[in-house]
Amino acid sequence: MLFRFKDLESERAYVEHERRARIPATRFLCAIAVVTLVSYIGFNPMHFPAEGVLEYNKAAGLMIAVLAGVYGLTYTQFYVRHSWVDIGIFSVLAVPMVMLLEALAAQAAITGISRFGMAIVQLGILVVFASVGFVANFRNFLIWAGALVALYLLFLLEADRSIVSKVYTFTNFTTFLTFATFVNWDIDRRARKTWVANRALEEERAKTEEMLHNVLPQDVATRLREGQAVADSFSDVSVIFVDIVGFSSLAKVLSPGRLVKMLNEIFLLADEAAAKYGVEKVKTIGDAYLAVAGGHASCESGAHCAIRFGCDLIDLIEPYAARTKIDVKVRIGIHTGPVVGGVIGAQKLAYDYWGDTMNIASRIEGVAEPGGIAVSESTYYGACEHVDFTEPELVTLKGVGEVKIYRVIRPEE
Repeated sequence: MLFRFKDLESERAYVEHERRARIPATRFLCAIAVVTLVSYIGFNPMHFPAEGVLEYNKAAGLMIAVLAGVYGLTYTQFYVRHSWVDIGIFSVLAVPMVMLLEALAAQAAITGISRFGMAIVQLGILVVFASVGFVANFRNFLIWAGALVALYLLFLLEADRSIVSKVYTFTNFTTFLTFATFVNWDIDRRARKTWVANRALEEERAKTEEMLHNVLPQDVATRLREGQAVADSFSDVSVIFVDIVGFSSLAKVLSPGRLVKMLNEIFLLADEAAAKYGVEKVKTIGDAYLAVAGGHASCESGAHCAIRFGCDLIDLIEPYAARTKIDVKVRIGIHTGPVVGGVIGAQKLAYDYWGDTMNIASRIEGVAEPGGIAVSESTYYGACEHVDFTEPELVTLKGVGEVKIYRVIRPEE
């Protein structure tokens, strides 16, 4: 019934969010009250004597000043962070409201409304405004309402009226208060449910964004959400093909489950090395791992990063093979050149790369030695200042022709 989150951090977050969201409504409520008071200030001189008008204007002026203060308070973080301030606001507002009550009660002969009747009207107006003015904490409203009921009982006890009149008057007032209490309770109940649902939605959206960014670079995902076609051209990208040596033979001796587990573990090692050197994983193709350096979401130093990635991956696989007793090695081919990147289709989205550079890198991988890295001449020139290579070799690649390749000399070799 009292709606309070067990987690204090959640309660604080909800209160701040709800109070910030309802600031426009609170300001509008203040404006309604001011306009109403101003209209009465203009209307009363036509009916009340000068003394009655003066007393009403004093009370109305104080009320307007308090409302202006509340309006200004909504521009502060103090108002947003401390819901208990509502108790102070409506306790202060009760003072000019009582003054208005007395000023109008003095004109009972003109209005035809007794002091008791005017008390019900004025306090009824106050509790109705409080039902929407207390924001994000039903408990605070109950505390304030309880204090108001106690003061009203004291007012009735000192009044020179019959017990029946007092009971009837108190019943009328509590009817106003009951409905106001229900309104505040229901607003808070609905607001809390909405906040919880929105937070759950935000958490799911964040998970979806994280999953999307695991598939697509962040700016690419943004462009897709905006309905843009994603097509990019890169002039100097190092394409890396990693292939498991003798995979067909391994597939014959390992169970399907063990084979998939091995692939997963090796590719996880590749992911680890890629993250370390700023290399962008593109996809896996069977037992091959395709990555680029210098592309959309990878480092700019291209060839050097690609080779460092390859060396690190080989170094990671060697202890894995020793630990699992599986004779597994990889060979790596790298070629640097222009590629085109983009996203095609509307399902199972992935940022892919195309061009002769991709094909050549795949062919170079085929001539690399097990546990070794072979690179093209363009990759060699991009990394020769940082990496040692063997003398160039002329090899003939299927569909490409005769090309010059270099083999990376790893530090321990």
